[in-house]
Amino acid sequence: MKRQFQLEWNRMLHSRSFLFSVICAALFVIADTAYHFVNYLNGIDVETSVFYKWLGVNSSLFAGPVFYLALPLLTAFAYSWSVAYDRKSGYLVQILARTSRKNYFIAKYLVSFISGGMIFAGALVLNYMLLALFSPAYRPFPADLATSAGTFSFLGDLFYTNTYCFSLLWCLTAFLWGGAMVSICTAASMFIRKPAVACLMPFLVFEAEQLIGSYVMQKAPILIRDNMLELVWTNMLYAAPESINPTGFVLCNIAVVILLPTLVYMVRSRKYECL
Repeated sequence: MKRQFQLEWNRMLHSRSFLFSVICAALFVIADTAYHFVNYLNGIDVETSVFYKWLGVNSSLFAGPVFYLALPLLTAFAYSWSVAYDRKSGYLVQILARTSRKNYFIAKYLVSFISGGMIFAGALVLNYMLLALFSPAYRPFPADLATSAGTFSFLGDLFYTNTYCFSLLWCLTAFLWGGAMVSICTAASMFIRKPAVACLMPFLVFEAEQLIGSYVMQKAPILIRDNMLELVWTNMLYAAPESINPTGFVLCNIAVVILLPTLVYMVRSRKYECL
């Protein structure tokens, strides 16, 4: 198992697709940071805390929304496409002759999951580091009204009391979101032989969920103390959307996105006959 994991890990690190995803995510982050830096040079938001500008909390107004829209594609393209590629190229037949089916599929899933998490969480870390170069890092105040973070937001109280701890926990949550997107692609790759089509599946699933979630929020909103509950996954990718997203609710959604595709992947891998 360890040897197979190392093999997949090396394949992932040396793949052009992983490098491409890293570069694209970094470009989105740099573009968003450049937007804030230009405002800083023009005397706008000079004293605004880095925690208000951070992509982990708000989607921002420039490259942030595009980054979150493209995130399912970036995470899937990092490495999870390799499941479909191995099936199509015949590499899977060769590798299963040298190792057990269980070792291969578990190692493939773990490395793919980690690759997606690294893309998302790494982008947030880079964004924070760049913003911190010119933005103050004072603790946010609820009275500032500069963010939607509040009592019914993800760890809203911790955001104002221990912001660094909050940031760390949100990076871990982002890692899980990245892995969740990849889980969709790995499950789809067990049925789809074309890697490009498999990579599109997380994006299509998130877009379909956004349409359904937005429709439900418009026609039959779920209210908690007169506040609308956020049902769109794309808006749960950052901690403080305009609608409320309690911590438990966000984690439950992540669990669903991870567990359902993983179950499909496990069942399919046990019955897979290299056909």
